Amino acid sequence: MSTREAILDSAQRLIQTRSFHGFSFQDIADEVGIRKASLYHYFDSKDAIALAVLERAAEWVGAGMDRLEEREPTERLEGYFDMYRIIHGKGERMCPGGSFAAVLDAVSSSVQTSLYRFAKMHLDWLENVVREGVARGQFQIGDQRPRDIATQIAAGVQGALLVGRLTGDPHAIDTVAAEFRNYLGYTKPSGQRRQDQNKRH
Repeated sequence: MSTREAILDSAQRLIQTRSFHGFSFQDIADEVGIRKASLYHYFDSKDAIALAVLERAAEWVGAGMDRLEEREPTERLEGYFDMYRIIHGKGERMCPGGSFAAVLDAVSSSVQTSLYRFAKMHLDWLENVVREGVARGQFQIGDQRPRDIATQIAAGVQGALLVGRLTGDPHAIDTVAAEFRNYLGYTKPSGQRRQDQNKRH
């Protein structure tokens, strides 16, 4: 692993567990095992680190969405929940983007712009999944707009990570996923049920 990647790994973990304003360059230097001054060779400011972390997070999420693209809408939505299970870990981490919500007004305009793009990527993808699920008869949303359902899903999973972080319970995301299955009127695809059973054995 390169020093740059080690710096980003450290920064992302600190953003997810302490928030953006909860750590310093010195904290990253101590974790990576380099001098604080050496960080400036890679990133000239904390904002630069934030932007790089968000770009990398967007690439990871985007790659996950791409892998799900050929699947049924129900499977894609379940895959989205799975991504958040990975992000959440054992209940100790927030979403890299969501962790900025409480400090949005206290970050630079460039970081804000990156956060808005990150949120839009999630909402656009979820809206397309919901729209296709309705068209195929897999989701029931009544007279609601697909965009509104996408917003509810995004808010639900971000809230699950927050509750999980506060309680140390990594299964909050499972509760939210189950509620959305009931809400949209579908059952968990059989293949993913088998995967869950294998994880328990």
